[in-house]
Amino acid sequence: MTSYKCSVDACKRNSDVLCVHREDHVCNKHYIQHIKLVNNELFAFSDEINALVNKAQKYDLTNPVFEQLEQWRVEQHRQIDEICDKKKLQLKIVLDRTIDDYRKKLHELGHDVKKLIDEGNASFKQIEITKNTIEQCRQLCKRFETRDYFHCNINENDMEIGLFNDDLFTGGGTLLSLEHQLKLNEFYGKKGQKWSLIYKASRDGFSASDFHHYCDDQGPTLTVIQSRDGGHLFGGYTSESWSPTGKYIHDSNNPFLFTLTNPHGIPPTKYSVRNPKYSIFPQMNCGPIFGAGNDLYCCDDSQI
Repeated sequence: MTSYKCSVDACKRNSDVLCVHREDHVCNKHYIQHIKLVNNELFAFSDEINALVNKAQKYDLTNPVFEQLEQWRVEQHRQIDEICDKKKLQLKIVLDRTIDDYRKKLHELGHDVKKLIDEGNASFKQIEITKNTIEQCRQLCKRFETRDYFHCNINENDMEIGLFNDDLFTGGGTLLSLEHQLKLNEFYGKKGQKWSLIYKASRDGFSASDFHHYCDDQGPTLTVIQSRDGGHLFGGYTSESWSPTGKYIHDSNNPFLFTLTNPHGIPPTKYSVRNPKYSIFPQMNCGPIFGAGNDLYCCDDSQI
């Protein structure tokens, strides 16, 4: 059996054990001393643990979290108030227009009835027409009083408010919410302007010939386009006809381009045409083209 000397300097004793901690051979005396030194470290460990416990007891992790939650709550309330105020203003515009139209219709009806009374020879047909018109006004008045005259579509980020008989844009399904309809009329410069849908690519066809079949020889038009990717809404307005000329058309009646929704976070914006001489370019083999540099260009069968 091999005998080792104690590895501690100046110790002449033989080694009795292999100290795993030191990875060396030591005698019993120095082994016991080493064990005591190692165990003394436990007191320092205990002190450090107690210090950490005391420190942990003073922690209040809820404060920063609650502060963030409170900031979030305040911001959400601010956004809700902003949306609500905006919707109230939009709704007031629509309601004022609706009531004004209703009052105008009643005033005209009263004038017609007074005229019939003054003439004193109303026909049965005139009487019947008057009765039907009064009944229409009566039904409309009842509709004003029903709760479902309004409808709200509420989601996490926005709220759309519509009217039971909203008729700013008629002629079939529209891509535009009430908010966008009001915004386009704001761009146009007439809040109560009414529009009729004359062409819808998904319904009438995407080809250039389809576009010109429905849109040539029409009056002022709004072109509303929905992108295939993202469903973003944009377009343009011109007072001129889209009948093909193969040249630029001068539109002196405030033509413009617009964006309603886009991937860049730009709010609904109107872009007036800088040079009216190059407002639109009606071309047989293309859809609508706005601007000298083809700022808005729809090719044949664009499918957007």
